[in-house]
Amino acid sequence: MRTTPKPPQNPRGTSLIEAVIATGVLAVAVPLVFGAFAESGKTGISAEAETRSIWIIPRCMEEIQASREGKAQYFETTGVGQTFPTAGGVWAIAFSAEGNAIGKISQAAYQKGLSELDGKPIRYIAALSATQPSASNTGNAPSSSMLVTCVSLEYPATSSAQRRQKVDFYSQTP
Repeated sequence: MRTTPKPPQNPRGTSLIEAVIATGVLAVAVPLVFGAFAESGKTGISAEAETRSIWIIPRCMEEIQASREGKAQYFETTGVGQTFPTAGGVWAIAFSAEGNAIGKISQAAYQKGLSELDGKPIRYIAALSATQPSASNTGNAPSSSMLVTCVSLEYPATSSAQRRQKVDFYSQTP
């Protein structure tokens, strides 16, 4: 006597509901993974910029001091207590990925962004400025010879000035 085989208890394959759920999970998970990769890349670039600032910021402060002494490599001579840059100007220095100064950047190149200067690749731009502190910022009457100096480390240099990431460093300078 022949009997018909029993159908298997667990049918092979997937149902339509299972396929839809799996597709939904992938649709949510894949963009999250790629977003996490993008953010980790930004974090890495930011960490690299902050690490390079150890060499870049002192070089910028040396250039400011040299401008006070009339021995600046990139900028015009300034007097003690004199703010810079002049209205509409920019004091900006290009730096390599290793943190080495490459050269002065013009106002147009600073605004637009650039990838190389004198045939050398640029990774960072340091924008320098100094302003007279106000009494509200210091709590005292401002000293005529002390300035608030800001060195803004900007990256990537290829982006326009409005799109660059910036890390600002402040100091007082005579």
